[in-house]
Amino acid sequence: MENRERVMQFVGTRDWDGLGRMLSSLSNREFKRMECVMRENVLPRLENGLFWEILLHIIIYKRAAFITGVVAVRHLAEDGTLDFEDEHVERLYVHLKETHPESLVKVCNMMMPLLQTKEQVEGMMKAFHVENEVTRLSILLKVDSLLSYHLIFKTLKLIEDKVIARKCCMSLIKRQNDMAFNAVSLIKTYFGLDDLPARFSLTIEPYELSHIDRDFDTFRHVLEGKRPKV
Repeated sequence: MENRERVMQFVGTRDWDGLGRMLSSLSNREFKRMECVMRENVLPRLENGLFWEILLHIIIYKRAAFITGVVAVRHLAEDGTLDFEDEHVERLYVHLKETHPESLVKVCNMMMPLLQTKEQVEGMMKAFHVENEVTRLSILLKVDSLLSYHLIFKTLKLIEDKVIARKCCMSLIKRQNDMAFNAVSLIKTYFGLDDLPARFSLTIEPYELSHIDRDFDTFRHVLEGKRPKV
């Protein structure tokens, strides 16, 4: 019987003790193979509730081996069925907070590039209690996407701190790509930052500042150098 089929038998009956015994019976080589099977062949096949339930139990069993399984959340994010309000997400948060609190940000860092919408990102931040704005920014800055730039800007607006805004800009400048430079130009204009070591081609008209964060589409238009609809 293949490893995936063995695991799915335990998943089908929610026999987590049996799954733990099976994992304990594996040799080091077999266990390494099982890590990949879980991440690539088991978790990506599960609906939201069962996904979080099995992820919780295998992380409880051996966090270091299975925490990367969280990247299998991709299929749920892409098909729009990802739900962070599932009870097992809260249980996972409590378990990690009590045992390895440093893993909470690590989990968010791994998931952030896979999320598709603002609602998904906000759901993740809420579920894993990422309440500190600076920590939120550190997670958002891991991703080079229009969505992350939009949320970086909105978070900076909440903080209203030019020093933090400048640090974000310096981090983005290092990416050396057009979208990052446009994002920096936007942030620079909005917060009145005049001492950034780079030149920017994107120009923001004064009247546009009040429309930038009206919605994601408007932000995207401005970031792409288009004029927002007034």
